[in-house]
Formats: sequence, C-alpha cells, structure tokens
Amino acid sequence: MTEQEMKFNKKDTYTYDEVRRMIEDAMMDRARYLGFFYKVMPRELFDEYGKKALFAYGEFKAKNPMFEGCQMGSPKVMADFLVSTNGVSATPAIGISCLEQDGDHALLLMDGKCALVQGWEQMGLSQQEVAYLCEIASYGDFGHCSSLGLKGKWLCTSTEPGCTYCKFLVEKDNA
Repeated sequence: MTEQEMKFNKKDTYTYDEVRRMIEDAMMDRARYLGFFYKVMPRELFDEYGKKALFAYGEFKAKNPMFEGCQMGSPKVMADFLVSTNGVSATPAIGISCLEQDGDHALLLMDGKCALVQGWEQMGLSQQEVAYLCEIASYGDFGHCSSLGLKGKWLCTSTEPGCTYCKFLVEKDNA
C-alpha cells in the first residue's frame, strides 16, 4: 500500500449507518452549495439559471445506464428508480413508497424531511427561503422525468407548514 493510499484509507469497512450518514452529509453539502449561490446571486438570475442548471442536471441523471432499455414514458420506470433509493442512498428520515401506480401515473410518498431541506435549515434560512430552494431544486426532478418521457409534479412538500412528507406525481408526458 502506498503512503497516499494509507493516508486516505483510514478505514477499510463502514457500517450501514456510517455510509447512510456520509451520504446524508454529502446531500446536505449539496444543498448548502445551492443555498450559498442563492444568497450571493441576484434573485432573478438565480431563479432563471438555477432552474436551467438543475433541469440539465436531471437530464444528465437520466443518462444513467440503469435506464438503458427502459420503456420511455412509463411512470413505473421513475417510480421504481425512486423507490430503489430506499437503501443506503435515502436519507434516514425518508422512506420512499409508491402509493399508487398504473400505466399513466405513479404517486410517490417521501416520508420525512430530505437532506436538502435539512441542509438549508441548518444554514439558518427562513421557511420561505427553504420552500423556494426546494422549488428550484425540483427542476432536477423535472429534468430527470422529462428525459424519460414523463412529467413530474410535487403535490406537497415537507417545506409546507404542518406537512411532514412530500408527494410526487409522475405522469406520462402527452405533450
């Protein structure tokens, strides 16, 4: 083992909980990146370019090899992907489940606050700012759906007062 490998290889194995925490921390860090862009950019520029950049990010995510050969325009494809993140990659507060699904739509429930919302709250942003950033971040989901021939719509999010979950509707894009 080289000196560099020894320096960065502090631990050879990690527990499930340690990996979940590392991923949650990385997601909160991603939220803070977006939050600090929001804090320093003129709002109209952030609104326009944040949406464009995150939509493009969602499109990029849809190029994942796991989507190769999937039926375009099938809400099941996106639902299966989101539910599959219930393992290590989902944040501890969230469990993602599909409430209903047919050939035209899928309704997903994300129970709890995601790491993005937690990251913005830790920054000390107001509830209105957190809700706004959640809306902007949603463009990643919309781009992901769009690239799969779908459209997504948040019916509610945990950023709304008194709401402890998010509901995401995925439908065929008949445009």
